[in-house]
Amino acid sequence: MNYNFKILSSSYKTINYINKLLVNYPNKEVILKHNIEKNNYKIIELIFSYNINDTNRIKDKYLKALLVSLSMLDFYLRVSYDKKIISKHQFEVVVKFLMEIKRMVYGLKRGVGHEI
Repeated sequence: MNYNFKILSSSYKTINYINKLLVNYPNKEVILKHNIEKNNYKIIELIFSYNINDTNRIKDKYLKALLVSLSMLDFYLRVSYDKKIISKHQFEVVVKFLMEIKRMVYGLKRGVGHEI
């Protein structure tokens, strides 16, 4: 199983779902919306950066940064839920997606995919 492709695929699916939610964000929450969008693209960038590098130390750096970005996305969406911008169901769906991605990243971090 190619974990890198699975992480990229799951991230893409999650980002598409989140982008559909962002359409309904009110204009007064433009900063929150912008931070979510920016973080979404940063996640994809970190996955590609991980894939390009050969050194395990640098790969670990990108995996740690990816985990931070996923946690920040979780935080932004929790704020969105607390502000009643997204529903409980929408929040739970995204959190489930994020947890799945985090599990895969922790699997890579333990050394499952470093030979790729």
